[in-house]
Amino acid sequence: MARQKNYDQKIATLKEKIATKTEQLKNLRKELTELEQAAAQSKIQEIADLINEKNIDPAEALKALHERF
Repeated sequence: MARQKNYDQKIATLKEKIATKTEQLKNLRKELTELEQAAAQSKIQEIADLINEKNIDPAEALKALHERF
């Protein structure tokens, strides 16, 4: 019976570790999503600033992007 308790304890410990790692992974995924969104927003702002700096008509810039991509 002592062996069974040892297995039960090991199983419980592993389940606890899995739960902890799952929560950490969830938090890391959330952080990654937030960083990706911030990076995309930064690029959008950079493009908008460039368009304004060069006095490019936004419609003209959009047309050029559609033609290229």
